[in-house]
Amino acid sequence: MIKFFRHIRQQLISENKTGKYLKYAIGEIVLVVIGILIALSINNWNEQRKVRTNERELLSSILKDLIIDENRINEHIKYYQDDQSMHYHIYQDSQGLLSNDTIIDFSTLRAARIFNLTIEASYSKYIKEISKNNIRVNIDDYFKQEDNVNDAMKVLSDYKESRLKLFLSKYGINDAKELFKNKQLDYYDLREKNIFSHSKLKDRYGSEELEQLLFDLGIKTSWALSALKGVLEANKELQLDLKNELSGKNVSVEK
Repeated sequence: MIKFFRHIRQQLISENKTGKYLKYAIGEIVLVVIGILIALSINNWNEQRKVRTNERELLSSILKDLIIDENRINEHIKYYQDDQSMHYHIYQDSQGLLSNDTIIDFSTLRAARIFNLTIEASYSKYIKEISKNNIRVNIDDYFKQEDNVNDAMKVLSDYKESRLKLFLSKYGINDAKELFKNKQLDYYDLREKNIFSHSKLKDRYGSEELEQLLFDLGIKTSWALSALKGVLEANKELQLDLKNELSGKNVSVEK
């Protein structure tokens, strides 16, 4: 092709057809420019296609982890609902409002689960790669719900560590005999065991110290539950947004 154009130029020059040569030269330049523009357009299209593909993979990955987190959130909601019921029953028992045959499970009294969700930790640095503004805003809102859960969990954990465990040790409510009877269990199994002396706890019934502990535990556990329910709702909404986006059904107005 290059030899063909060179032959034409040389023929026009040899025939002294300057006007035609200039027109030809301009035409050749135009063809070169058009070729360059076409090449740039193809390259740009390929780059945009790669960006869209990477973005869809990112959204799909976030969606998969949201589904995993949803299951974990539900497990923790059940855990802290049981914890809340246990605090309520201890208080009711201390007021003589439970029947004598009522059995209270203290297995979660000492334990506090540190619950770190995966979305913010895994994807916060990639959010700028998402083109849809409404999706970015929704994910950022979800991060805030995650932070609220982590704050609530930390406050509850710190309170149990600094106040509740000291109270249990101070009055000998921790049952060493029950602990070492289960010495074959590892920590994560053992912390779910009912290793408390009910009789020694009952000795503290009616005391202001115990009632204040139950009050604080009730407030902090309620905050943890509220935060978990909030992030669960946000989780489901974000899942729906991502499913709609990936299926091409997202017609929401940009925020």
